Amino acid sequence: MPRRITTLVQAAALAAIAASAESAAAQPAGTRAPVTARAPVATRASLHGGSVLGIVKDDAGRGIGGASVIALGPTSALAKTDTQGRFTLSLLPGEYVLRASHDLYISTYREPVRINSSARLEREITLWRPGAGGGDTAVTAAMAKAGQAPADDSGREHSHSDAAWRLRHLVRTVLRDEASTGFTPGNALPVPGSTGAATPALQGVDFSGQVNFLTSSTLGGPAGWTPDQMPRGIAYLAVGAQAGDFGDWRMRAAFSGGQGNGAAWVLLGELVGHESAAHAYRVGVSYGAQGFDADANRPWYATASTSRGVAGIYASDRWMALPGIVLDYGLRIDRYDYLADPELVSPTVGARVNVLPRTVVTSHVSRRLVAPGADEFLPPPAAGPWVPPERTFSSLVARAPIRAEDVRHYEIGVEHVLGPSGDRTTLVARRFRQATTDQVATVFGIGATSDQGHYFVATPGSVELDGWGVGVRQQWRDRIQAGVSYSMILANWDPHRQARAIRHVAPSAVRLGHERLHDLTATFDADIPETSTRVAVVVRANSAFARADAGALPILDGRFDVEVHQALPYQPIKGGRLELLFAVRTLSRDSRNPGSIYDEVLTVAPPLRLVGGFQVRF
Repeated sequence: MPRRITTLVQAAALAAIAASAESAAAQPAGTRAPVTARAPVATRASLHGGSVLGIVKDDAGRGIGGASVIALGPTSALAKTDTQGRFTLSLLPGEYVLRASHDLYISTYREPVRINSSARLEREITLWRPGAGGGDTAVTAAMAKAGQAPADDSGREHSHSDAAWRLRHLVRTVLRDEASTGFTPGNALPVPGSTGAATPALQGVDFSGQVNFLTSSTLGGPAGWTPDQMPRGIAYLAVGAQAGDFGDWRMRAAFSGGQGNGAAWVLLGELVGHESAAHAYRVGVSYGAQGFDADANRPWYATASTSRGVAGIYASDRWMALPGIVLDYGLRIDRYDYLADPELVSPTVGARVNVLPRTVVTSHVSRRLVAPGADEFLPPPAAGPWVPPERTFSSLVARAPIRAEDVRHYEIGVEHVLGPSGDRTTLVARRFRQATTDQVATVFGIGATSDQGHYFVATPGSVELDGWGVGVRQQWRDRIQAGVSYSMILANWDPHRQARAIRHVAPSAVRLGHERLHDLTATFDADIPETSTRVAVVVRANSAFARADAGALPILDGRFDVEVHQALPYQPIKGGRLELLFAVRTLSRDSRNPGSIYDEVLTVAPPLRLVGGFQVRF
């Protein structure tokens, strides 16, 4: 039954669009604006996204003007080709399906693509003239080769609008295989095998998402595998659909349970505006909860509750104020029930200005209140699986209240693009200042809780940073993206009274006076379509990591995060995708999360974390 609903609503998603397109196509010819030669029409999107550009031509190799190129995925976008057949689509990062159409041609083109941040794909699309090269038989053969069945148009008049074409040429699914029901734009969609119409609440909804069944554990500490960190099961679900003309709604939920630390669950709901709009807004709410078992052998339970909860609400907007000028601003409000001051308010504002055709000036100002343990409860910045809270934590100083660190960040930068669109290089330079009040240090594997399922937090002091950074990002077509960034930072510390307690267990986590840091971060992303493999790697090296032993001086060290997705030649549902997922990391925090530069540097002896399982996309 879920497969029937999914396929039904996939067809229904375009019904409303088709109705408006039918109306536009019905206008008298005299009321339409004349067609003139112009540059390719492109949807507008965030400068952080990617793009698809190329040419649409006929079977004789001539460019086709006025053709429609459609991208369906996390967002929907459409571009019209110019008189030479060229087009450009700007899209958010994610997985899309590209289609092309024209009133006077038949298309066999349907291609899944993956859009990466700041990446450009080039495509050459061919449409068929009816009756060309052997008539409809040749076209039908080409459509069969592309895995697309031609619609049965016998005895019926069909509209030739773009939306109607998309409805008639949907890929065959379970519903269409069982009962080739014709879908007429603007009309209600009947459910095959039923006597009534489709549920009104499901009409016009195009569901997509993923289901993950994962197992996670950690390696570390003097005993290696520890009893409290035996593998834990995780169930994760993400689902989304179009929300009319407003954008897309999305929901994400996960639950985990295992030995030692009880159970935890997280839930997120958000509404995301279309990137093609002048205002691309994002509004959402999230909640996470964790319960853990009382254990008399663990003294920290005497000063901590056996459950914790975090609720948050956020809103942001990307406003294309003028051509070449983009403003980003937002506000996040969170409530942590385990903090001394539970309510946290975090505003941010930024801008990107195109000063030259390939040069962008960026600026960013933010104030972020970051609670200890926030990464355990808040959703990750990317669209990957969300692992619920697994570890517990408490204050290193007995009965001391847990407080959030206050991070104020100011930054200005320049980005310049070199090379062609397919293989381009981006050079980045930035200057920044950061002031953190009550900087948090995180300490694993000490005292009676030497297992890696629990850690301690404390405040070594407040710090002011002044630094600069340079970087380079390289893209090789749509297969590989790599980048390296280097930063040099001068720090000035003001010690906190908790520094004495930290010095007893992790002396190198306490900093006094002035300090110079050198930070190097490398990233690598590869998408190998021949084997359906995706690999993502992040490696960070820093000259001032806190050390795990009793040494007083920080050390040069490195940490990493590796994630591999491997698709399998099996479809659990029609149109679905089954992938194996494996991730291993020593980085304790996602580098894309805003926070203090010292958050990772002052994490002492983080364990090796393992996550594996399988993922079903639909």
